[in-house]
Formats: sequence, structure tokens, C-alpha cells
Amino acid sequence: MRNMAMLAVATILSAATAARADSVPVERGYYVRSDTPCQQASNATITLFNGISFGNAHLECRKPAIQKLADGSFQITEHCRDTQGRGGPWTALTTTYAVPSRTEFMRMTPYGKASFRYCKQSDLPEPWSTTDLGSYGVK
Repeated sequence: MRNMAMLAVATILSAATAARADSVPVERGYYVRSDTPCQQASNATITLFNGISFGNAHLECRKPAIQKLADGSFQITEHCRDTQGRGGPWTALTTTYAVPSRTEFMRMTPYGKASFRYCKQSDLPEPWSTTDLGSYGVK
């Protein structure tokens, strides 16, 4: 019973110390998993940050809600669906981002965690090296 009460207090304190944020403080552009050279990026290792949220292959997400947590990390909750085949139902997806600098972050989901670092577009393979990022809201 005591553990349940402590958990409830911790949950309330966490919620109380979270603050709405407009964005995650990293540069706009492409990020590749830290264990992958920029020149070898693939759909499985690359994400695009447009200043509001992170894009992923085969996943469509809408309405991001961003919160800055008490520990300095950022939590993004979005409604997403799989875009392969017939697509799937819209479901809430919550991801936490730890940001040690403006060009790197660690992404944590219920499925695991991975570190990413910024890659210049010209260092990426096709099609990312020639994609018009303006159409994705990246300047």
C-alpha cells in the first residue's frame, strides 16, 4: 500500500513539473542513428526533424503535443498510423527525447532507445541528399 501511495505522489509530481514546450531544441534537418555513418543512412536509421516533430518511414503522425519534463528531457505524444498496406488505426504514440546538444538526441520509446546525431544533407545517400526540405517545413 505504501508503494502505491509513493507511486501516486511521484506521478502527480511528474505531471505537475511538466511544462508545455513549442519544440525540441535541436537543429532542423536529418538525424541518423549514431552507430550508422551518414553516408549509409537508410529508412531504418534516419529521421527528419521539421522543427515540430520527427518523421519516420512508413508512419504518419499528427497533432504532436510537446512537454518539457522536470529532468530536462522532452516528451512528444502524437497520433500515428502505419502507412504500409491498408494502413492501420490511429493510435497514441509517446516518445521521450533527451537532448545533450542541438545536434544530437536520444529517443526512448516503449520498444527501446537509440541515439541520433545531425547529418548534413549533402552527406546523405539518395534520395535524402536531393530532397527539397522546404516542402517538409525545414528551412
